[in-house]
Amino acid sequence: MKLNLTHTKLVDIVSGKAEALSEQQIDIIYYDTRLINTSRNGVFFALSGRRNGHDFVQKAYDKGIRSFVLSKKVELPEDAVIITVEDTLRALQAVAKYHRNQFFYPVLAITGSLGKTTIKEWLYFLLSEEFNIIRSPKSFNSQIGVAISLLNMTEDHDFAIIEADISHPNEMEFIEDMVSPTLGIFTGVGHFYLDNFESQKIHASEHLKLFKHSNITFSLNDQKSALRRNKINADLIDVSNWKNVDFSQLSYSNNRIIALHVAEFLGIDKETLNKKAALLPVLSNRMEVFEGQDNNLIINDSYNIDVDALEQALSYQFSSEERKDKIVVLDLSFVDENRKKAILDVVDSYQPTQLFIIENNQVPQELLEVKNSSILFKGSYRSRLKEMVQLFKNRKHETWVEFDLKAIEHNISVFQNKLPEGTKTMVMVKASSYGTGDVNIPHFLQQLGINYLGVAYTDEGTTLRENGINLPILIMNTEIEAFEDLIRFNLEPSVFSMSQLDSLCNRLKQDNITGFPIHITVETGMNRLGFYPENISELIEKLKSTPEVRVKSVYSHLADADNPDNGYSLQQIESFKAMKLQFEKELNDDAILYHILNSEGTSKFGKIAAFDMVRLGIGVFGYTSTAKEDELLPSIRWKTTISQIKTIEAGETVGYSRTFKADQPMDIATLRIGYADGFRRSLSNGVGAVSINGVSCPVVGNVCMDMTMVDVSEVNCQAGDEVEIIGESIDIQLFSTRLNTIPYEVMTSISKRVSRIYLK
Repeated sequence: MKLNLTHTKLVDIVSGKAEALSEQQIDIIYYDTRLINTSRNGVFFALSGRRNGHDFVQKAYDKGIRSFVLSKKVELPEDAVIITVEDTLRALQAVAKYHRNQFFYPVLAITGSLGKTTIKEWLYFLLSEEFNIIRSPKSFNSQIGVAISLLNMTEDHDFAIIEADISHPNEMEFIEDMVSPTLGIFTGVGHFYLDNFESQKIHASEHLKLFKHSNITFSLNDQKSALRRNKINADLIDVSNWKNVDFSQLSYSNNRIIALHVAEFLGIDKETLNKKAALLPVLSNRMEVFEGQDNNLIINDSYNIDVDALEQALSYQFSSEERKDKIVVLDLSFVDENRKKAILDVVDSYQPTQLFIIENNQVPQELLEVKNSSILFKGSYRSRLKEMVQLFKNRKHETWVEFDLKAIEHNISVFQNKLPEGTKTMVMVKASSYGTGDVNIPHFLQQLGINYLGVAYTDEGTTLRENGINLPILIMNTEIEAFEDLIRFNLEPSVFSMSQLDSLCNRLKQDNITGFPIHITVETGMNRLGFYPENISELIEKLKSTPEVRVKSVYSHLADADNPDNGYSLQQIESFKAMKLQFEKELNDDAILYHILNSEGTSKFGKIAAFDMVRLGIGVFGYTSTAKEDELLPSIRWKTTISQIKTIEAGETVGYSRTFKADQPMDIATLRIGYADGFRRSLSNGVGAVSINGVSCPVVGNVCMDMTMVDVSEVNCQAGDEVEIIGESIDIQLFSTRLNTIPYEVMTSISKRVSRIYLK
């Protein structure tokens, strides 16, 4: 991003007011303090969303920013230049519009709900040899994301591809005004349109507002009526024009055809496109993040190495505090000299601890010796960097579980959209974040801006603190023996009995500590931990006379939120309301937060009982009784591989205790997974099954500690093939049902020896 704006020009663009201006050049806009790099002249826009950017203005100043666009009064030192506007988001969009209008090359906009990012990346693949393309990073398609995408346009580009999306009516007008697309692609909308739209037809019409001034909008014939109804000048794509390509073995054939058709319109030879149709890269559009050897954190983003994608990867790496030392590894084998300089300039602006440039596919010895660091790998899809990354994997064994961070972010957003504005979010990360790993998910949640984390025991909180988590952490089951660690690591205990409160206060008095944060658990019907209603008055009197502590929150637990009959939950909510009123009246502290809703409760009662905060748990990962209705995304895939395949004859047995006998010749595959990994022994002898190349393969014989045998007589497979334990074919609910348990137990039972991979 290089804007070349003066303060005077910026004030004019945003229709703002400022008391004092300077002629200092501004070349980058920041809207998130975690991304600030003070080696560049930046301005901070305090955007107001679930997190109010005005609360972070001082932090931006402390990180070196001296220019600010604000809509509220904030006290800053005299050397700060403050530009005041009515709405900071609209001001940001005004700058994006101004910047976009400085360039006269074509801008292609893509919207809809069916594969925007995939089409964008495939077009980039097909067109990048003919055009110097600027495109939206990753899935930057929101009101903010589109603005940031446009601000990255430069005179060095000659074509732009901008991805746009909406979540509410009347949003697209603002995006259209910014983008002013010359060309468009409409992918269509799915049947599961968002709750904010009355119908699929209205959802489509809102998307199509993006193209009201476009020259041509491309879409499949299926969208003909929507385009005609909204008076969009369309080029309808005839699928039969691409009959020379066999799409039967290719994924997302319609999206491929859209990308091919638009590329042909833009001048790419059809014969060339026919050849490339099957070569379009498999796109995850995600970074892999996983624990590597020597306690390194590996960030594998080796699909492409254009400047925009590189900057996004670096922003992710440097905004995380998970490892102090930041190592960048680049393979520039397929990069021209002009782009090399731009790439190296971007990397240099982040000032990594070390930079390694790979030549001739050789791994520098110094890189192999790196320890306790965050290592980012970036290279062209044509490079062999993907293979090199495998050298740095922590090879426990070939069974692994993948966690989709994009799905987790989506699910959190789904829940938050059910809440009144200003409601805080706590995410429970107990039991190693429900088995997802001790620190990776908490770091991701910290980057997302979650307000609070919750754990069960103090040692879980100390692990988070020791690994760079600085969010407030609630300890739900506080042990008296752990008071020393509570104080040392600034952890916030739950108090559920008078004797426990007395013990804590006595310990705090030893160090003359006052105002130590605590959370009060009250009993509304779970009958587990907490103060009963009849004890509240006594508790409040005690709290008034104990300056050693101050109450941060009062909370309770719903016992039956997943029951379709809401009666018991509503009864608990009413009981909690009564106790809340008592605390407010007798303790008289407006700063106390109140919360009772878990994931299930947030889905059902978020509009009426969110109070000040909700506590999300397994719903963050996409697993609740209402997941389908809420359109939560599953975030977990558990996989292993085939070690060996054998053919056995009728009458032969398989496994320990010879519990399975073949009644005909069979092909038996041995998998690298057993009950020590969490694939329980109760799945033996056909109770459980796995999916191999899309075919269900039942377990034969007893599950062993480290291996499991399955029948592969009906599937074409070989040693080394990937095996799905949980994923698209076997969802976690089906897997749980086979075990006669629930997803909670499945997730927390996956052994720590199983590798964890985090996809972003």
